[in-house]
Formats: sequence, structure tokens, C-alpha cells
Amino acid sequence: MESYHLSHFPVDHSSVHLAFFKNVTNSADLRKRLVAAATMEGEEGDRERDLLDYAFVEANMIVDREQLLTAIYSALQAASSGSLKTKTLHSEVLLSLHPSATPQINEALRKFGISATTKNLILVRIGPPSSCSTTSTSTSSPPSSDEDAKAEHEQKLVDAMSDLVEGEMTSLSQLRESDVDWKGLKKLYKLNEMNLPSNAPSTETEKDMLAAVITSTIATKTVAG
Repeated sequence: MESYHLSHFPVDHSSVHLAFFKNVTNSADLRKRLVAAATMEGEEGDRERDLLDYAFVEANMIVDREQLLTAIYSALQAASSGSLKTKTLHSEVLLSLHPSATPQINEALRKFGISATTKNLILVRIGPPSSCSTTSTSTSSPPSSDEDAKAEHEQKLVDAMSDLVEGEMTSLSQLRESDVDWKGLKKLYKLNEMNLPSNAPSTETEKDMLAAVITSTIATKTVAG
């Protein structure tokens, strides 16, 4: 799992955690749980929504961490300015990944959200740092207590993610070694007019070029919006 701490955003949204899973075998069950949790009532519904409080991202539509982090930053900006277009910050991440200036959430979910056949999955968790609810003024606490609390919090997240997803957690650096849907990305981001082969890029230079344009498209949409 990778963690990012963004102190320039409100404390409730200042920690971002990403985990990439390959060879996932329970995507269909996870999708059913997400659909059911949306309308589940009472304490049971609250518990289930808390367990599923992530953005579930189809990893085959992500070329590198920069693409995903740019969309996350866009969603955080929308939350900070009170201009979310979706009901939750995590669903806003999926919307931000879509290149359209006026995307529909259902379309964004279809393109970037988990499906019954997802094999490679990224979980995104945005929330407060662990220390915000455990800060103590006691002078007897050791200097490393905050770091210990952060490490414990992140380990609990890793355990929770691993309990949720039946797959192999691996580094986001391995994204391009998974089954990236280059053809689908080129069509969605309207990159077919670029002077590149019609199918998957064959060199790292071509992949870097496409990744840069995709990330730039997301960032430009954020500025324009």
C-alpha cells in the first residue's frame, strides 16, 4: 500500500492510501455488496458502508500512479470548494478519471469502476490521518508515538483491504505489466489521432507519451472546471 499525506487539504481528507491487487477472484461479490450497501438500512448498513468505504478502480484503465493521483487531487479540490458532483469523495475520484467535461457518474462507474469481471483492482481510501483523533498532550508519551500510531493505522488499513479483496497486493509500479486496456483508453481519451499504432503501444516511449496526455487531460479538465 502507498500512503500520501496532504496537509494543504482539510484534515478529514488529508490522507490518501492506494493498494493495487492483481488476479482478483471476488470482484462479482464485491460489486454486489457495493450495490446492496447503498440502500441497506440501520446499523448493519452503516457497518457495511464503512467496510466498503473506498474507491474501487478498474486497474486496467490506469496506466500509472500519476493518472490516478491527478484524479484524486481533482476530487479533493472539488470537496474543498464544495463543488462535488457526486454523493461521495470516493465516487468523485471515478468521475474525475473520465475525460469528459460533463461526464455522467454512471458512465464513469462503467468505465473506471469495479465490474463482475475485474481481475486487477485498485482501492483508494481518502480520510483523516490516524493522529487527528488520538493526539495527546501528555508529556509522558514517547516522541515516536505519532509515528507509531500512523504505522498502526496504515497496517490496519492493509489488513482491512486484504480481508476485503481476494487477490495479490502488489506495487503500483507494476501497473503497466498488468493488462492495461490501451485500446480502450485511446478511444475514451480520443487519442487515436496521435501518430501511434492502432493497438497497444509497443515501446516505453509510446506508453509514456500516452500516459502524459491522459494525465494532462484530467488535469486540464480540473482547471477548466
